[in-house]
Amino acid sequence: MNKKIVGAVLAVIILAGIAITFIFGLNFDLIYKEHKQLYVKIGQEFQNDDIQQIVKDVVGNKKIVVKKVEVYKDMASVELEDITDEQVEALNTKINEKYNVENDVKDINVKVIPKINEKDLIKPYILPIAITFILFEAYLAIYVIIYNKSDKTEIKIDLGKALLEFALSLVLVQALYLSLLAIVRIPVNDLTIPIAIVLFITTGIVKFIDNKKEEK
Repeated sequence: MNKKIVGAVLAVIILAGIAITFIFGLNFDLIYKEHKQLYVKIGQEFQNDDIQQIVKDVVGNKKIVVKKVEVYKDMASVELEDITDEQVEALNTKINEKYNVENDVKDINVKVIPKINEKDLIKPYILPIAITFILFEAYLAIYVIIYNKSDKTEIKIDLGKALLEFALSLVLVQALYLSLLAIVRIPVNDLTIPIAIVLFITTGIVKFIDNKKEEK
């Protein structure tokens, strides 16, 4: 396929991704956006799937995260986007019926979990990415300098251009990745940033390999 066509398609995808992100934002997974967390005392062994089904019977088929908490794992943590007071009462009733307990609805602790700031989400990864980028650029610079000083080299490589093209390739792949997340509405979750880092490193390695092939 013609490089100009490929470039045009990539540009359209990235621009569309930017527009969608600006208008609608990214589609954050439940744990990253504002939601409610309930602590429900069961007082005995239980299966997460059973609690999840009970909650779905009350609130409908929505995204629900159930975990066991406390030392004896006899309390359930339930995270979901929203739940009304009436639904909390219905949930308590169903829990009492299922596990033959007499919990009071007031014993269900409901907390509002605020949305995680995007900056806080990426902050732990900024330094490792910056160090990796500097190492990539330093390696490329050393390689180009050595290559240009080689007696067998007839065509010299423009160091500034090489460094810029390498940086742009890294940025382009990341922009394409984020644009696809925005367009397809893939939820941003625990795997999103690790995948971005893998793409970042893979792009750098592939770019190095391609440069060496071209020079040969």
